[in-house]
Order: sequence, then structure tokens, then C-alpha cells
Amino acid sequence: MKETAPSGDAAELLRTRSVVSSAVTVLAVSMVVALVSYAWDWIDVLVSGDTIEPDEWLGLVGVAWLPLAAATTVRLVRFNRSLAARVEEAVEAFRDTVHTAHGWVWQVDADLRITYSSDGVGAMLGYDAREIAGRDVRELLDRDPADAAHAFDTSARQDWTSSAIHRDGTVRTLSSTATPVYGAGARLVGYRGFSADVTWEAAAASAEQRLQDEKAQIRARIEHSIRDAGALEIVLQPIVDLDRHEIAGMEALARFTSEPYRTPDVWFAEAWQVGLGVDLEMHAVESACRRLPGLPGHAYLAVNVSAQTILDPRFHRLLAGLGDQAARLVIEVTEHVAVDDYDTLAETMRRVRATGARLAVDDAGAGYASMQHILRLRPDIVKLDRSIIADSDQDPARRALIGAMCNFGTSLGVTVVAEGVETGAELAVLTEEGLHHAQGYYLSRPATDPHVTWPPDRLQAA
Repeated sequence: MKETAPSGDAAELLRTRSVVSSAVTVLAVSMVVALVSYAWDWIDVLVSGDTIEPDEWLGLVGVAWLPLAAATTVRLVRFNRSLAARVEEAVEAFRDTVHTAHGWVWQVDADLRITYSSDGVGAMLGYDAREIAGRDVRELLDRDPADAAHAFDTSARQDWTSSAIHRDGTVRTLSSTATPVYGAGARLVGYRGFSADVTWEAAAASAEQRLQDEKAQIRARIEHSIRDAGALEIVLQPIVDLDRHEIAGMEALARFTSEPYRTPDVWFAEAWQVGLGVDLEMHAVESACRRLPGLPGHAYLAVNVSAQTILDPRFHRLLAGLGDQAARLVIEVTEHVAVDDYDTLAETMRRVRATGARLAVDDAGAGYASMQHILRLRPDIVKLDRSIIADSDQDPARRALIGAMCNFGTSLGVTVVAEGVETGAELAVLTEEGLHHAQGYYLSRPATDPHVTWPPDRLQAA
């Protein structure tokens, strides 16, 4: 396969050197002809004894001019040699670039048959550069050659991306550039091109696009659930006073009716993922607060709110709009995003408490965050996570922790509530360890009716 011609600066240097070489030749020949002509005239005058004519004197001036012309010729020769060295350097640099480039450099004739290929085709498509000589370059650039034809239907540089088949059968994504090459009379003689393997970049871009599309779908679902009055339903689960055998409060829980079905934790997690976490929580809290007038007179309403929502001005406007009903509200602090500034949150909670609302820390014992909330925010209510309550009748460590949390609450004047009570044995442990408030499926499942009744015989059995 023949070597490809250099392009760009190297080609321009070659053209400049050709012009300089021509100028040197013309000057040299002209000086020799002039010198012979002048000498011939003077020899003729001296030999024949003729009178010296003005043209002979003019010839002497021309002879005197010859040294300057000779000096100029010498300078042109030196410049020509300098150009030759620069051309060689440019050609070598071009060759080095071809052989070290992380891609495939190729050249084709007007019929798109490969006339030159760098060794980069081996790493990219698994072929030896020599064995693809004469092949239609479109067969290598695209698994459907017809799709690559448009890249060569223009008189200007063309860039495109295509899917190519590696020799081992795998699909590679190539980014290619083709530039027309013209010969004498502005006739198209072929194309120079460069192709790079962008398979991983294309895969990353595709994955990013899928992620963006997925986020757009999530955002659309969340926005619909906020706009559509029937997309979110509030159910209430009783929080039972175990001593008085009555409902002390109701926890408001969100249930989503929109398709596809997702559990509430997934809905809220996705909302935070697309930046709508506060918006969805505000919608749920507003919906829950509309249930306040229908609750039993002595019962409070517990709503789940993240620290980020508590800091939002919309939340404070909501509390202000509740008036006296705000005193029946218990705000359960949940953890979606880490709290970076507890001082600001604590100051905000002082404003919240000024409305009469109380603070509960949810999921206590489930992680470090909930314990930080207890220590830094000093809540009115602490809710023990289901992970502590489960099987506490069979696990002495869990039972001991429940007792310790009850003592902790008593010493600070904090109400301790057990969440997720599912068996009579678990309820018995709670009462034996001195815990007075609980909620869970064993006592009552969440319901839409705020005047839910729960089986009193279960408390008596416990």
C-alpha cells in the first residue's frame, strides 16, 4: 500500500519549495544567458574595432548587476534547502502522528477504495493495514454501508458517527471525519479520513440519556401526583395509650393510587431524586392537615416531615394558617438528606413550637441520624423503630434496649412510642418494660376513617 501524502502544513511547505526551486532555476539560467550575451558583444567590439554603442555600455551595467542577482540566487538556494529540511520534519511529524494516533488514519480514491491505512485499524477493527487495501472504506466504517454513503456526498469536510463490526463480531461505535482531496483541474481524486473508537463514550452518553429520560418520567409522575387530587390518599393509623386503652393520636400515612404501583417510601425517594422532595412532602402534609377537624377531640395528628421541609417557608405558612389546630399537630422528623446545620434547624423548631405544634423523632434506634436528632433537637416524642420492637419477646438485648429507652424518656419527660407492634408477645414486653404508647398492625391497621375502632380484647390479653 502506498504511503499517504502529507497534508496541512507539510503540503503547503512542499508547494512553497516547488515555487522557490523554480525561481532559483530561472534566475540561474537568466544570469548565465545575460553574462554570455554581454561578453559576446564586447568581444565583437574589441575584435572588430567598431565604435562602442550605447547597448554595449548598458551591457556593462548589466554585468555590474549580476553579482547582486547571484547573491539573491545564493540566498534562494539556502532558503530552498531550509524549506527542504522543514518539509522533511513536517513529513516525519505527520508519519509519527499517523503511527501514534489513537485512531485510524485512512485515504481512499474517488471510488472510495482504500489506498492508505495506518496500523490503527488493527486496534480499532482487528484488521491488518495491508489486507484492507482496495476495499470499499464504507464496508469497514458502517455495518450498513449505505448509511455511510452520505459522508462522501459533499465537497466539504464531513463528520459522522456510525456502528461498525469488529473482526471478532462485536459492535463498535466510530466517530469519523472525511476531507475531500482534489487534483489537477479541481478534480476530486479521493478523501482523507480519520476514525476513532468512541464505543465507551457512546455507551456512557446513552446511559446518561436513559438516566435523564428516567428522571423526566419520575418528575412527570411526581408532578401528576401533586396536581391530581385523587392521586394521593391519606390514611390514619392509631397511636394507642396502653394505660387508658384509648387512641392518643393518629399518624398520617400517604398512599399513592397512581400507576405504576410503588410503595410510599419509593415515591418519596424518587421525589428527592428529582428535586421534588419538599414539594411532595408539602402536598402530603397539606392533605393530612385537612383531616384535623375530623379527628377525635383529644387525639393529635402526626405527620412525617424531613428537616429540609421544616426549613421551607411554605411549611411555616401552613402552620400559621392552621391557627389553634396547630397545637394538635406532631411533626415527626424523618431523614432523607443529612442535616448539615443543626443550629439553624433547632432555631426553626423553636418557631414551630411557638405555634403549639410538637416534635417527634421517628425511627429512633434505626441509625445514627435519629439519635443525633434526639440529642440536638430535644423532641417531645421519641418513636422506637420496628427493628427494635420485632422479636423483642425472644431477644434479651432488644428487651433491654426498650427498657433503657423508656427510662431515658421518663428522665427527660419525653413520651416514648413503639412502632410496628405486630404480635401480642411484643406488646406484652412493652407493657412489662414500662412503655405506655404503641402503634402497629396488632393494634390497628391504617384506615381512612379517623374514628377507627381497634379490638380492646387484644390489650386485655396483653
